[in-house]
Amino acid sequence: MSSIILASESFLKMFIFDKSKLPYETEPAYIDETVYDNLPVGERVAKLAESKAAKIVETNPDATIISADTLTADANGNVYNKLSHGDDPFAAAMNLSGKTIDIYTGCCVYNKTTGYNTKTIKSSITYRTFSQQTLQRLIESDNAAIRSGALGIFYDSPGFTLIDRIEGSYTGSFGLPMEFVYEQLDKVEQVI
Repeated sequence: MSSIILASESFLKMFIFDKSKLPYETEPAYIDETVYDNLPVGERVAKLAESKAAKIVETNPDATIISADTLTADANGNVYNKLSHGDDPFAAAMNLSGKTIDIYTGCCVYNKTTGYNTKTIKSSITYRTFSQQTLQRLIESDNAAIRSGALGIFYDSPGFTLIDRIEGSYTGSFGLPMEFVYEQLDKVEQVI
């Protein structure tokens, strides 16, 4: 069995992979993430994931490499980025009230036997309609600037209490679609 390398330093990706109980190492792939900005969101995350895997394959050709990239967008394909200095997190979060956002995660699993296997997983999150008072109560002690669209969906964020429903990949919503990862690892008998 070859070693597994997760091409990421993301807390959430490592958290998810830790829960799989599979042995792995991390090695972040530093690439220019702006090169595919002109592509539709789904294609963009797939290309980024594959580029990250390719970067790690250069120095670890015998390993199984897992990489992923995630972007959140509205129905029109407008991407929600982490807020930057000067952005109003309250206004950004209020904008999500009653709306559905799409989370696109491109995931690539490389193994020298199967090559590059890349897929875009789309999940949708619908937020309940909430008031300014509700939001104010939830975010007053939260660092909303670290989250796409200012509301988080992970248990450490009060924004997860405002979710009405999630459709699609649960772990893909957090940046690492384990159903796809397991499927690829099964092909090379790497999941025991």
